[in-house]
Amino acid sequence: MPNNQYFHKILVIFILFLNSVVSAHNVQEKSFATSVAGLEQLLLTENILIENVDKYADKLQEKVNTLKNLVNHLKIENGKALQDSKKYLHIPLNAFSLIRRMHNDWNPIEMFMVRPVGENHLNMIRKHLPEMPTSKDITEASEAIYRLQDTYGMETDDVARGIFNGKQYDAKLSSVDCVFMGMHMYGKKLFHLAVEWFNRAIETYESSDYNNVINHILGDIYYLFGEALAQEYRFNDAIVAMEKARELLPQDARLLHRKNDIEMRAKMYDGSPVKHPKREPTDNERGCSGQYVNKPSFRLYCVYNTTTSAFLRLAPLKMEILHLDPYLVVFHDVISDAEIQELKTLAKPYLNRSTVYKDGKAVAIDRRTSKYAWFGDNFSNVTRRINQRIRDMTGFDIEGSEMLQVMNYGVGGHYDAHYDFFNASDTEDVVRETGDRIATVLFYMTDVEQGGATVFPKIETAVFPRKGSAVMWYNLNNKVVGDDLTLHAACPVIVGSKWICNKWIRSKAQIFRKPCYKE
Repeated sequence: MPNNQYFHKILVIFILFLNSVVSAHNVQEKSFATSVAGLEQLLLTENILIENVDKYADKLQEKVNTLKNLVNHLKIENGKALQDSKKYLHIPLNAFSLIRRMHNDWNPIEMFMVRPVGENHLNMIRKHLPEMPTSKDITEASEAIYRLQDTYGMETDDVARGIFNGKQYDAKLSSVDCVFMGMHMYGKKLFHLAVEWFNRAIETYESSDYNNVINHILGDIYYLFGEALAQEYRFNDAIVAMEKARELLPQDARLLHRKNDIEMRAKMYDGSPVKHPKREPTDNERGCSGQYVNKPSFRLYCVYNTTTSAFLRLAPLKMEILHLDPYLVVFHDVISDAEIQELKTLAKPYLNRSTVYKDGKAVAIDRRTSKYAWFGDNFSNVTRRINQRIRDMTGFDIEGSEMLQVMNYGVGGHYDAHYDFFNASDTEDVVRETGDRIATVLFYMTDVEQGGATVFPKIETAVFPRKGSAVMWYNLNNKVVGDDLTLHAACPVIVGSKWICNKWIRSKAQIFRKPCYKE
């Protein structure tokens, strides 16, 4: 992989020093008042000092002009974001650009500002530097953009332009954003995608004070482009890119060395460039894109549920049956806007990175990207109401079941295909007291403009988020054994913020509510 030090040169700041000390070349006492000749020399010295101060002021003004240009550049995007921050941040390209800017740009801007007259401003930047996104954050944001591109079969150029599934959004990735995406793809050894991202970075590059300050140099992009092309065995194109890099960075002898290396590899290689035929989408991906084919059945229908609790005879719930085996239903208009807002307000201070149960403990993994908070059944009035509603919806006894979990999915937030029931051999202690997860109830607390579906690939059923609705399914079959058909996934969120609230209901309390069948 290319040397990062090469692409992030240290910014050199030239500061002019005013030297006001005049040294005497002899011990003769200077008397400017008694000698016009002496005054003439003093006049010449003053002229030299004025010219020096003028040059210093020019340098300061040059710095001021550059900073003004930087501010204007930053205000455009920031101002657009502040007009409607939620709408802005729900678009993943905007979220990625924000993370990338805050992670990458402010350190070099701080370096550029270093000088005594800017000490207060420097201290303000230094104060906030520890709060900036880390390299891990930028890696995760890059991976989220790739996940969207890969899951939904999007073209690199469309993603960079802010076109998702044919719809143009008010967002696009800058040249430096595209470089970071290219570097991420290079690190994943997806060299063909790295080529596409670096090419896009070159196409959108503009010479500006901003790019100069943050060390975003066109010659460096051509170098990266050439390296990625060489990995694809496109040696002729790689040589052209390296020659362009040398033209833009003639002082860097390493570019000639790399160009010679690539030419040598080209002479030794007698094959053809790597081909990347478009792959067929997986079952999960077809569901995420809404490509499951509906299979009409006279046994599936919509109904007002009045049977799972006595209360529903007075206030029935709108229920849509999606599948019978495994049992999968959607309840419509089952949680109010006020309840949703209260749950979100409760959760925000407590959100932590989501985990999965592995080897007897909870761990964070890349295949699940979201944040969550747990709330006991009696945490507040709203949690008590939601738990009672779950009793009414399902007819189950939730005594001994897990707490309510409120979750928020961010940029490209997803959860790969998984089962909600436990593997008894690995988690015997987890299920001994209260049993396995017999059912899942999942409330959708937001609409999601694009993406974010819950898909069941083995039964080719997809449920797309609709604010106020809830999906419920049985995880265990009639013998209280994990049902293989309940494999499901949370599709990556393309545009929007997906909030859900879910509860896993345990099996042992259902001994009289849903008895198991004997062999």
